[in-house]
Amino acid sequence: MAEIEQPITEFIQQLSEGAQGPVTSDTQLLETGLLDSINLVHLIQFIEERFGISIPDGDIGPEIFATPGTLTAYVSKRLAA
Repeated sequence: MAEIEQPITEFIQQLSEGAQGPVTSDTQLLETGLLDSINLVHLIQFIEERFGISIPDGDIGPEIFATPGTLTAYVSKRLAA
């Protein structure tokens, strides 16, 4: 899972320059405001391009984008399908 989580975490860290501390697997993304709506779109585009998957609009929600860990689990599930 590190091959999925590491690029996601690094990309989020780049998006959130100036944020307090490093982004970890448990970092709250939406709850803390680390990801705003524009950065969320950039993150979705990054994931779709990097991992070759499509994220349907119906899947975009706070439960998937809560933390890098929940996002990694979602991407892993999509890759396995």
